[in-house]
Amino acid sequence: MKTPNQEAASSDLTTQQFIDQLDALQPCAQQKNTAHFQKLYPAIERALSRKVSQKQLVSQLEKMDLKLSIGGFRAQLKAEQDRRKECGDVLPCSLCGSLLPHMEKVSSSIAAAFANKDMNK
Repeated sequence: MKTPNQEAASSDLTTQQFIDQLDALQPCAQQKNTAHFQKLYPAIERALSRKVSQKQLVSQLEKMDLKLSIGGFRAQLKAEQDRRKECGDVLPCSLCGSLLPHMEKVSSSIAAAFANKDMNK
């Protein structure tokens, strides 16, 4: 039979093992990709404002271990734009100073992405 001190020590050991196991967990690939995309988002928006094609961006992102299809790129872009809009986290355009994405063209980066889709066929 265990003494109360032995039970407490055993419980602490079990708790510590659980803590160690939780600390060892890593985010899934999708969460890593989302976090990576969020860090790169300002540069992505600047590139889109310079009329860089989404095909070029996806190709470059793939070289940076962020593998996205064109559709996946658009979905990530829209999700990040929505998230930042909701948080009030805005980016100024380095060329004209207006907020990115440029709004005069109905979310220009999304519109440009769909326009580029037709041109890239």
